[in-house]
Amino acid sequence: MTKEELDNFLIEIGGLKNGYRTDMPPITDSYFFNVGEGWYKLIKNLIQDLIKLGWDKQVCQVKEKFGGIRFYINTGSNEIYERIVEAEKESYETCEETGLPGEVRTDIGWYRTLCDEEYEKEKLRILNKKN
Repeated sequence: MTKEELDNFLIEIGGLKNGYRTDMPPITDSYFFNVGEGWYKLIKNLIQDLIKLGWDKQVCQVKEKFGGIRFYINTGSNEIYERIVEAEKESYETCEETGLPGEVRTDIGWYRTLCDEEYEKEKLRILNKKN
């Protein structure tokens, strides 16, 4: 899923509410999500499921941490939090760059979940940076 596709989805649902700054306009730009495009589909599916579960669309932060996605909200039912945990688990098996199957890589500085191809690119990038 591309940035444009996620942006269009956010616009279609009327955006998300900023959980920290409730006086701000709705979030309709995927740049709010501090993750690679490979996780955009995961985020879209999560948002759709949370809305079906009665979520108020208020989100505080979405980011990568220790190779997995973190999706922080202010409040929700047990079912909502359980679905967020499912998405977090799924992120550890999904390349954050491509969306293909991936695994957590711990030997490249930051922990990152990458497919084999992106992992090799990242190792090469690091090697070139050192030289």
